[in-house]
Amino acid sequence: MEISEIFIGLLSYLAILIVLGFLYLYVYFQFSYTYWMRKGVSHLKPRFPLGNNDCIGFEAFSYGTETVEWYKELKKRGLKYGGAWSWAKPVLILTDPEYFRDVLLKDFNSFIDRDFYHNPKYDPRNENLFVLEKEEWRHLRQKLTPVFTSAKMRIMLPLVVKCSDLMAQRFENYSQSREDIDLKETLASFTTDVIGSIAFGLDFGSFTSKEARFRKMGREIFRSTPSSKLYLILTRMCQDTAQKLGITNIPTVVTDFFTQVISENMKYRKEKNVVIPDFLQLLTELYESDKKEKYNFTFEDLIGNVISFFIAGFDTSSSTMHFALYELCRNPELQEKTRREILRVLGDHNGEITYESLQEMTYLRQVIDETLRMYPPVQNIARICVRPYKFKGENVTIDPGTSVLIPALAIGRDQDYYPNPDQFDPERFNTENKSSMNPFVYLPFGEGPRNCIGKRFGIMQSSIGLIRILSKFRVSISPSTRIPLTLKRGLFLMQPNEKLYLKVEKL
Repeated sequence: MEISEIFIGLLSYLAILIVLGFLYLYVYFQFSYTYWMRKGVSHLKPRFPLGNNDCIGFEAFSYGTETVEWYKELKKRGLKYGGAWSWAKPVLILTDPEYFRDVLLKDFNSFIDRDFYHNPKYDPRNENLFVLEKEEWRHLRQKLTPVFTSAKMRIMLPLVVKCSDLMAQRFENYSQSREDIDLKETLASFTTDVIGSIAFGLDFGSFTSKEARFRKMGREIFRSTPSSKLYLILTRMCQDTAQKLGITNIPTVVTDFFTQVISENMKYRKEKNVVIPDFLQLLTELYESDKKEKYNFTFEDLIGNVISFFIAGFDTSSSTMHFALYELCRNPELQEKTRREILRVLGDHNGEITYESLQEMTYLRQVIDETLRMYPPVQNIARICVRPYKFKGENVTIDPGTSVLIPALAIGRDQDYYPNPDQFDPERFNTENKSSMNPFVYLPFGEGPRNCIGKRFGIMQSSIGLIRILSKFRVSISPSTRIPLTLKRGLFLMQPNEKLYLKVEKL
């Protein structure tokens, strides 16, 4: 038999396998697409193979902006909840604030797990507070809560202020050169340096070198490659298969890098008897003292939680500052109002940013709250039902394993709760308005026992960054920026499609 005949035979065999695989997926998807009908739940009409997604969403870890349209359509039908599909996965979408409360607080024990892909068997170094399940999560939460108290925030604050010096210098340089400043890169460098100081007691040097190692790792986490695209599709379509194949949600190069840095740092501190009041020190003490507990805090736990703190700390806070400055540039009168408060309070505190001065900047906090309403970094709150459950007044039983989704972005843009929702208006969060607001229609940090443990730190970091910029500089959107900014679809963490460039004028 000639080589060409063998080659043609192999191609034919491969083609048959592809066709059979496609047919299997088609049948599997079509069966899944009858799930909500079989449950007697009103639902959106799915389309093969995306379900109700409207884009491929290769970079997606979880649910993105597509859920806004799901929410709108179900609410338009007068439904308190309804079914949808993310690829082949059935998802229950909630639209009623009372049901948000039930899932996140009142009946929390029925929805304790997050719907986020992770692989504990093959990737134990990326098991962390964000992805852990059931009792493991509960015990770790209790152990980590003391790390984020007000007392710890007071200790961390001077470190954050110090890290903001180089960011302020970057703005100074651009004000003199009159060049456009890449806002996202600048803010990400600031927050990366903050995490370096807070978590490791190290100077990451994000402003001094484009090749700074930790800044490169921050980019690597969100870098898209053909293999990462394929892996992410598998985690969305076939989670069990993806786990058996050993697919991870964080690139191995990132995990290996942090493992090495953490190991070397811990070894140095132990040998030199160095004690630094940072996140790594607190976790190291927990690791050393917890070895005999049933749910002991392992070295893998330590690595996983440092990595998650790095990701959450640098990206979510930089995103919040990014969108806050975008809106303050579009509303210069609000920028001036924010600046006046900052300068007044700083004047009362000898020009210093202190824990007390932050508490007095109430309008700045309103600006941040309004930014998070319009641009929550995590756009959806996804929980897994862990035992049979019925919502109040309903006959449908939600099966264990069902993903239940609360669309935080859609809620924040719902005109029933926020009139003229696309208008940036910090007065929505003044004392009077906030006191009459249903807390379950403002969910940038989640709510209930599994809310964001780093909320205080995120608000503090974002506030300090905005103070350092607005107290010294007037900013405006550069003509080289294409506005209005639009949001990328299919992403777990919110990102704009366009780069935001600012003009900087020193006051």
